Amino acid sequence: MKRFFCSMLILLMLVSGVALAKKPLALVQSFKTMDKPVNYPNYPSDFEYLKNWLSEFATFDIITDLDVEDGALKNYEAAILPDNAVMGEDEIDAYFDFVDRGGKLFACFSASLRKEDGSLTSFQLADLFGVTWERWTNEKDKHKYILFESHKIFKDLPKDGIDNISSSTQLVTLNQGEELATWTNADKYTPSQADEKNACIIENEGCIYVTFPISTPLYLDDPNFGKLFINIVEYLSPNAMK
Repeated sequence: MKRFFCSMLILLMLVSGVALAKKPLALVQSFKTMDKPVNYPNYPSDFEYLKNWLSEFATFDIITDLDVEDGALKNYEAAILPDNAVMGEDEIDAYFDFVDRGGKLFACFSASLRKEDGSLTSFQLADLFGVTWERWTNEKDKHKYILFESHKIFKDLPKDGIDNISSSTQLVTLNQGEELATWTNADKYTPSQADEKNACIIENEGCIYVTFPISTPLYLDDPNFGKLFINIVEYLSPNAMK
């Protein structure tokens, strides 16, 4: 009888362990952003491209912003938010809860910059990103080069930095976030912005935020930026890597 109860206890522990086990990675598709085609006409095609590109080296589930609102993130270790610009309050709260529970988050460019009605605001996820939004810019004579210090996400990238391939970026003011990479002009020396506004890759509370649209085909197809994105995914969700 004692052996029976011990066996049942072990079985319950194993079943509980399976129930509590989390999947490594979720890619979040934003229906709210898709519903704003005037502002984000390329979101559907960019998301599809990212999904196919990511599947080459990582295992992940696709969930929607509606799933996030319903609590789906509790089943995952990490989540990727491509340019998911439009968010409602319930979705925002879900991301904060996710990170509070130890979840890891990647976001880039315009993520969380618009409310559900489409109105422009500051980053709704500012406290997760570790920055405050200033403005979007496309200054042709700035943001030409990216410098960085030693960090796992820059593994196998040129140690002296990488050339940017677009001028489009969000300008942010660094708050509690840790600056991982900064902008320079084409001379690879002159900072593009004042020190507190010159960060382009930031880490904060288990989150990586990138100020430029690294999740779009233009960047994914570039050898250096494609490698950077792979490194970020591996850093945030090592169990997702194939």
